[in-house]
Amino acid sequence: SELEHNEEIKNSFISSVSHELRTPLTAIRGWGETAKMSIEIGDKELVDKALDVILSEGERLSSLVEDLLDFSRMQTGKLSVNMREIDLTATIKSAVNMYMELAKQQEKELVLTLPEGFSPVVADPDRLKQVFINVIDNALKYTEKGGHILISAYEEEACITVKVSDTGVGIPEADLDRVKEKFFKSNNTVRGSGIGLAVADEIMKQHNGLLLLESTEGVGTTVSIVVPTINVIKEENPQ
Repeated sequence: SELEHNEEIKNSFISSVSHELRTPLTAIRGWGETAKMSIEIGDKELVDKALDVILSEGERLSSLVEDLLDFSRMQTGKLSVNMREIDLTATIKSAVNMYMELAKQQEKELVLTLPEGFSPVVADPDRLKQVFINVIDNALKYTEKGGHILISAYEEEACITVKVSDTGVGIPEADLDRVKEKFFKSNNTVRGSGIGLAVADEIMKQHNGLLLLESTEGVGTTVSIVVPTINVIKEENPQ
């Protein structure tokens, strides 16, 4: 029964990914033809619009392909991390800045509140940024126009906790324990591959950290990303 269930989820995932690939490809092809026609008739405004759509959909394709590659690496145990001492504040800000303009365009409020003077952490900045991106992207996707996404952080008990809280649709209680599973999507009406949180959770395990979710359907979701500070690493690995 469990094998049959997993097979159904895989098939649903393949169908979802196929749809996710087809949609931007159709848009790129259509708007590419529009741009070509607009150049011929000298309509610069329509050319600019077409190029904006093509670039946006190309970025969406790139993100989906990266999700698939990371999933493949995770399945084969090749999702590697390059650990070094980093400034976690800079990594958080870099991820948030990627979504500031998109949030404005979608008429959603994205707020970042960070205290000064975090302890250093040992981590892979690119992989941690990927975790923040996956979580923020989800928060935006599941929050309706006029909603809010608040990103905050605090340090206690030798860990830095980054919280991403949204006023989105929330997750049904029955699905809350499953949203980090590979292939699982709680809401099939929103674009996405359904593997972003699974990859993020694996990255946090490789950092000896945690990815925790709290959610109330119809109210919103809070994701907590817990990263141990460098002092914890030193205590666990004494010279």
